[in-house]
Amino acid sequence: MARVLYWNIQQFGINKINNPFFNRRQIGSTINMQQASTQRAQLILDTMTSNIPDIFVVIETSTGGGVEGSLITAGGQQGALDLLAKIRANAVLGANWMLVPPLILGQGGVSEGISVFYNSANLSFTGPWGWQGAANPSDSVANIGIGNLVGYAAPWNNCLPAVAVPGGSNVNPGINSNQLAGQWLFTDNAMPPNRLQFPGIGNRPPYLTTFWDVANARTIKLLAYHAPPNFGPAANGTNQLSNVREMTNNLAANEAGVIVGDFNVNIFNAYFEPIAYNNLINLLPAGAGYTRAINPTANNVWPDKGYVFTHMKHKYRNGATPWETNGYPAYGYLGSNNHFAGYDSIDNVLTRYGAAAGGPAANITIVNRITGSPYNAVMPTPGGAPPGHYVYTTGMAQIPVGMANAGSPVALPLPPNGPNGDGGYTPGNIGALRRFLGWDNYGKIRSTSDHLPLIIDI
Repeated sequence: MARVLYWNIQQFGINKINNPFFNRRQIGSTINMQQASTQRAQLILDTMTSNIPDIFVVIETSTGGGVEGSLITAGGQQGALDLLAKIRANAVLGANWMLVPPLILGQGGVSEGISVFYNSANLSFTGPWGWQGAANPSDSVANIGIGNLVGYAAPWNNCLPAVAVPGGSNVNPGINSNQLAGQWLFTDNAMPPNRLQFPGIGNRPPYLTTFWDVANARTIKLLAYHAPPNFGPAANGTNQLSNVREMTNNLAANEAGVIVGDFNVNIFNAYFEPIAYNNLINLLPAGAGYTRAINPTANNVWPDKGYVFTHMKHKYRNGATPWETNGYPAYGYLGSNNHFAGYDSIDNVLTRYGAAAGGPAANITIVNRITGSPYNAVMPTPGGAPPGHYVYTTGMAQIPVGMANAGSPVALPLPPNGPNGDGGYTPGNIGALRRFLGWDNYGKIRSTSDHLPLIIDI
């Protein structure tokens, strides 16, 4: 199996991981912005090395200017390249890591990029589209013509290997990976075909990248998507994924379809969740036949539902707290603020396998760097809520080795500690709140992103 790590890293760009401002203080801390960005970068790398993936998807990469389907620029470009350099310099990850150059997705003020990193020791990038150079958008290899494909110019020229796709691949065999690109435009079955919108003109489309998995003799089709932020457009945009032929009608026997993203539809929302997901997860032939990895808990109550939340509250605006109110693991920090209510469990992974492509997916884990993962501090879990599989330590300040509860977060008691044995603090403890929100604790992690990463074996 291959392992995929997905993360919506809020407004990802160079300032997130290598901010040049050493003479400006990071809000909510005693360190400067450059030092804060170094700590955020280390948190990202630690998350990668704790359980090394084969593919790492970062959505919400900033874009800069340019036409849709062309290469991102400005801070997003710098950030993606800087993270690639940091990954390659990491002793655990190494020089085999590559980056599919991110493209501009959407138009106007809602455009974003998606950065897809992968380990070339295990996978070969196969497109599915080609690169024609300059400021042009990517396009199908058929439209460009094999003889017109070119490698990427600086600063993207070292992101992909100048190595031919293996002959066993059913996607672009014999073409060098550094002449290939992701796909950003999708059409329906009409003649002539119409462009699919997600859901409207200008909204961000999904981004398709494909890989040859030589160990399992299969193609991995990875579709990443960041839906619009409002429930209606988000539900309709997510539903439109069921019409992407490359992932549905045209999924071959040796192909694994993987859809990751921030779908901006809460899986507990009784009205919008069926609109968003039913056509994706209903069985063939009525639906697309995908299996969703994160699903509503049997009981839509606390603490059960906190086990599947993927969104974190803002530090302020009556936001995150370490109060025991909602119980382990959500306490008062998982979910959404009142001014942005209902965005609680919005990130997910969906998979479908051709007859010769392996599966099923396994070991889905919500990567929580606040409490740590998996959620096994209370066993059995309430209502059979899923605890996750992979182990991640808290990214907050830890209780030192040699002391009781060593390795647990200093600023958040976990079960069997806390006022009622369920962890957390009694509401109103101002000292506990300030400590929890401090930079070395919740502050640093929430500054990295308002979303929890997901990891899964496919």
